[in-house]
Amino acid sequence: MTTQNEVPQFSLDLFSLKGRVAVVTGGSDGIGRMIAHGFVDAGASVVIAARTQEKIDSVVAEIETKGGQVLGFSTDVTDIESVARMRDAALERFGKIDILMNVVGGSQGPTFSRGRLLDLEKADFMEAFNINVASVFVCCHEIVPHMLERGKGVVINMSSIGARDYRPPEPVMSVYNMSKAAVMHLTRNMAKEWEPNVRVNCINAGHFLTPRRVRTETPERRAKSLAEIQIGRFGTPEDIAAAAIYIASDAGAFFNASYLDLNGGN
Repeated sequence: MTTQNEVPQFSLDLFSLKGRVAVVTGGSDGIGRMIAHGFVDAGASVVIAARTQEKIDSVVAEIETKGGQVLGFSTDVTDIESVARMRDAALERFGKIDILMNVVGGSQGPTFSRGRLLDLEKADFMEAFNINVASVFVCCHEIVPHMLERGKGVVINMSSIGARDYRPPEPVMSVYNMSKAAVMHLTRNMAKEWEPNVRVNCINAGHFLTPRRVRTETPERRAKSLAEIQIGRFGTPEDIAAAAIYIASDAGAFFNASYLDLNGGN
């Protein structure tokens, strides 16, 4: 692994994550699961930090079956003590953390809803920011000091193309889009505070056909989303994993304080 201010000589080996340890929040489902598998395939050991033990165990079994090194840890990423316990377990198992991939987030959940602003309660607004923004702060608060002490590390935050100002907003997505815009701004501030040793970047995800989307979205809504994508298909596990691997690896050594729109052109 090169240091942050060392210029790497080009080689396909730059994309390798061999010998590195990555924490993936939300790694038990959807995009997080895609990224966890991608990191393992690129050579990393992975810590799956998510809530539901059954889902964690499922991903751990998948990764162990193909020979990957993995630790699953039930974690509330909005709670500092819970994240600290996960960090300590990761350090005990692997001795270090090189990559923090903040995936946890959502537009609705068990304790908050999406909808037009005047139809929402204050609790919906606050919880959306808790899940999408505070989770990023909490995980970085507990893990980045370890990276700074070692003098190197990479943080990748997951945002959304809905946060970008060039997209006409969907009224029912206003709070979600605002929270993801906050993640983008938080990314730039983190990169500035932790330069030059810890790189911080953001992926703005477009339309990915995640298991949650399959479960909750009507065929009509899915067709509308598909029509917005210029290349004519939804994002795949390989698309999101490849982007995360690029940013996390030495191939992305000059990519910092930046956003990657991964959207197929919509």
